[in-house]
Amino acid sequence: MIERTNRRLRQARFFYQHLLDARHQTKGDPDAFRFYFSAFIQTARSVTWTLGKEEPDKWKAWEPKWNANLSEEERKLNNLTNELRIDEVHRGGADLTEELEEVAVQAAIDTRPPTHWERDGLVSGSASMRIVTRKELRPTYYFEDKEGKEEITAFCERYLKFLWKTITDFIRENG
Repeated sequence: MIERTNRRLRQARFFYQHLLDARHQTKGDPDAFRFYFSAFIQTARSVTWTLGKEEPDKWKAWEPKWNANLSEEERKLNNLTNELRIDEVHRGGADLTEELEEVAVQAAIDTRPPTHWERDGLVSGSASMRIVTRKELRPTYYFEDKEGKEEITAFCERYLKFLWKTITDFIRENG
């Protein structure tokens, strides 16, 4: 039952994991985060659509009750993700706020003198590595609306949990 829907949910998790990985990078492709966000939001929004196409009779009977029982927060989340998908697909991309965040990263520093110093007898060999912490900047993305701002990966995680609950409820109530 609902194999395509479950595949869509796994696909959304896949893009979410890549979104998290891109979020924690300080170097790399600067477009990666936005690309993974676009893939995530489009795939995640298609989960319930896929469910409706895969089990049309059960969905038509179940969806009105499900929709009526959504909390105000769930309804806002569902509507907002739909608007973000529309932004990504039809309006040239979601309007995400980018801020630079300072993060501490660990780096291994080779403290050995240059090899020619040893060759020239200026120093004797002493292999040494030192771990140092240094600060780097990485972009952090937010969605802002009249209620404030939320970091995008936290927002996407909330939506994934909502989808998981939706699919679980559907299966429980429809066998």
